[in-house]
Amino acid sequence: MRFFYILTFLLFYSLGLTQNTLKFNLNDVIKIAVDQNVFIKQVENNLSLAKSDLLNSYGNILPNLNASANFSWTRSEDEGGVLTFGGLTIPLPPTRVESRSYSTGISSNLTLFDGLSSFYSIYQSKTSLESSQKKLERIKQDIVFQAIVKYVNLLKAKKLLAIQEENLKWNKKSLETIIERNRVGQLTLADVYQQQVNFGNAELLLIQARNNYESLKNDLISFLNLDVALPYEFEDLSLELNLINQSQEILNQHFDFNQLVQQALEKRADYHARYLDVLSNQYAISIARGAYFPRLVASINASMRANRLSDLDKSRTYIASLSLSVPIFNGWTIANRVQLAQVNYKNNKLQLDEFVKELKINIKKALLDLDAVRKKLEVNSKNVLAAEENKKINEEKYLLGANTLLNLLIANSQHVQAQNELINSTYDYLILKKQIEYLTGILETEY
Repeated sequence: MRFFYILTFLLFYSLGLTQNTLKFNLNDVIKIAVDQNVFIKQVENNLSLAKSDLLNSYGNILPNLNASANFSWTRSEDEGGVLTFGGLTIPLPPTRVESRSYSTGISSNLTLFDGLSSFYSIYQSKTSLESSQKKLERIKQDIVFQAIVKYVNLLKAKKLLAIQEENLKWNKKSLETIIERNRVGQLTLADVYQQQVNFGNAELLLIQARNNYESLKNDLISFLNLDVALPYEFEDLSLELNLINQSQEILNQHFDFNQLVQQALEKRADYHARYLDVLSNQYAISIARGAYFPRLVASINASMRANRLSDLDKSRTYIASLSLSVPIFNGWTIANRVQLAQVNYKNNKLQLDEFVKELKINIKKALLDLDAVRKKLEVNSKNVLAAEENKKINEEKYLLGANTLLNLLIANSQHVQAQNELINSTYDYLILKKQIEYLTGILETEY
């Protein structure tokens, strides 16, 4: 339902419950993004113009019908005077003359032949309307994909923030342990200073991760046209569980390039819109050529006229006519219009061919990126397990005095880095998988 989530939020605000954080999952974000996007609303409004053009094209092949009625009143007054003629004076009395006229009529015109331009105009208007609908469908996919990318990047940043929070806790606990062991003489003061520096670095990393998360969150809120001053929380446990459950499927999943290209040519709404634009240009050529042909118009007219309203039906006139107009020379105006239509057709055809080439390039690149991320996932999954075990071993050795603090810090840094890489590759894979759906035109816009 349009604006449902925004209206719900405003209702809670009016009830004084805005102190509670409003939570959104991925479906909520997509719905709001589509419903609140101004560009989508503008394109939807423009569709009404395309529908009006189609209706007007149909009207051009139908006869028009006009009715008219007229009334006129005339009054002439003369004050009189004297007329002198050969010594004879003739007095003229005042005069006043009134007259009334009534008329009514009905007429109709029908274009019998115009080089078939009217019929081609209908085909062109139908094609343009369908093209506009396809463009709207693709624009919705654009907005949905942008919403997904922003949302997934925000979830990724949230995960990375959690890793830095855990890293800071570990460094704080290690610092406390090292200070205590230094106090009893088990460790040198150099270890304390070294860990203090590492703890400070962990704080800086946490600040950077939190700032990145808040920045991405603010960007998503702005994208959704929400008030950035109000509290929001974005989470999607089902999405995270889906990533975990598909971990093995991710490693085994493969896509065929030719099948994806074929699917894109069948499903991409913007490809069909461009094809329809080319077809519309073909109709424009036929419309322009229609001006070379004679134009035949049939007309009928019926009218009544009288000086008194009661006598209106006593005087009737009927007219039927055919009008033939043959273009002989028009200063090459028609040739110029035909040439312009042909150039537009050729240019749009070239753009369509270029679009297909770019489509293939984008799909190929996405597949390469997807394959690289899949390999990263496999490596990073192993690295996390290995780094975790390495960190445990170094901690145990350090506690027994058989290891240096530097080795322990390196092991912890490697563990944090491995976790970050796994999070990045996992969520990047999700984005790339959605990008494949977007590039092939199968990305859902209704949630």
